[in-house]
Amino acid sequence: MNSVHGVLEGLKRNPKGKSSYDSLLERNYMLELDSMSGVKEWTKDHGIRIPYKIFGILPHYYVPDFLVTFLDGSQEIHETKGAGFLWWLSTHEKRRAGDAWCREHRMRYRFIENSRGALFAENQGLGRLERTANKGL
Repeated sequence: MNSVHGVLEGLKRNPKGKSSYDSLLERNYMLELDSMSGVKEWTKDHGIRIPYKIFGILPHYYVPDFLVTFLDGSQEIHETKGAGFLWWLSTHEKRRAGDAWCREHRMRYRFIENSRGALFAENQGLGRLERTANKGL
């Protein structure tokens, strides 16, 4: 898959005023975060590494895309994924690990994806999404 990299400058809610991006989805979501009411600040430079395992045995770490801090002091991890990555096993393992890590740290995990023609659809917690999917079985 082709990926677009760059640096977006002039950001109001990023501590550095600029941030690198690894895809157009990330770039567009950075603009969304910068204009979202209730957001105090957001960063990609947070130092968080979340452990996960592929096939339940192969240890890996991943760095979530964004740490978002809200005006009320609450924080969330936001992970962006394009539609082409939604079927990858690693995407699902990262998502489960991120959700568990956030629960342990009293944070919320948001999975931001751009499938079904919507750039940023309503984001639900992983547990709620799985319960909704299981109802259809």
